[in-house]
Amino acid sequence: MTVSASSPLRRTPAAPAAPGSPGRLRLAVCAATVAACVPYLAIKTAWLSGSTVGWNDADAAQDSALYVGNAISMAMDATAVLVALAFTFPWGRRVPAWLVLTPMWIAAGLLAPIALAVPLGTVLQVLFSSQPVVDPGGELQGWVYGVVYTGFTLQGIGLVAAFVLYARDRWTHVFTVRTEDIPRGATHQLQVLLARTAAVFAALFAAVHLFWAFGGTAGLIAEEYLSRGPARQTVDGVMGLLALAAAAALLASVGRARRPRRFAVPLAGAWVGAAATFSWSLYLLIVTIAQPGHLGSHSTAAVNMTLLCGLLAGLLMGVTGAVLLAELAERDVQIASPTASSTP
Repeated sequence: MTVSASSPLRRTPAAPAAPGSPGRLRLAVCAATVAACVPYLAIKTAWLSGSTVGWNDADAAQDSALYVGNAISMAMDATAVLVALAFTFPWGRRVPAWLVLTPMWIAAGLLAPIALAVPLGTVLQVLFSSQPVVDPGGELQGWVYGVVYTGFTLQGIGLVAAFVLYARDRWTHVFTVRTEDIPRGATHQLQVLLARTAAVFAALFAAVHLFWAFGGTAGLIAEEYLSRGPARQTVDGVMGLLALAAAAALLASVGRARRPRRFAVPLAGAWVGAAATFSWSLYLLIVTIAQPGHLGSHSTAAVNMTLLCGLLAGLLMGVTGAVLLAELAERDVQIASPTASSTP
């Protein structure tokens, strides 16, 4: 049977996507990431509007400090939506690099430990502990934790996927260059010094967290810390391992190690580990200072010094990585620019 050009049975080829338009994969990742943010944004909007949905203690929901915290955390989640959109649509490539990398670094730091530790810790708590995963007599109802942490896990996965797709287009050289081929620039000795100093702080931070992860309680005098179960110990273990991984990956990067071959591999380890060490240490220190009645009264010198070590380690690792990437970008600009003609 022949089909004429005008026949409705004739298959017409799909129109090609407009230049620079996001593909289906990017749109799907963006939609999933935004959808993962919606429940958290809805809960925060309700609380800021005066609702006590999800609260067991209605009086605690009216705390003015909590109101400020809810506003800040809601703004942070809204920023995650904007970042996901920037990673997806063409206008995002025109945004200055620091304006997308900074919030993505903080987001990776806050979300990675949750995505790695919460699912595993929950399973271990259910299997090996008689303690409930969520205290039924706590301020918040159990379903709130389920919705929030499930959303955070999905947000983390979505943002990382969107960022990788975005970065492969905007900074292709980072994914193709070998670590050993990166030239040692003018700041190389400074990078080595900063990386080694950061490694010392990271090792101290990791040692304390791994000690707590394996059941140690020294430095934890408050009842809510001493009664921790497998879920909390898993979080401590993940935080310790992330700090160690970041320090090792950064030392491999600045030392131009031959393994792993691709620069993107140690860069990813340093990126996530440094971000987690810095972001959570900073957050908990801010909570300690801003809400002394909430956490400060339960904080100890050991806890505060551990957080300070994490803050310094993450900050130094972040600065070192930024300097290294800036030098790499400058090298590529010089290679891409036309060379001046030589005179005879």
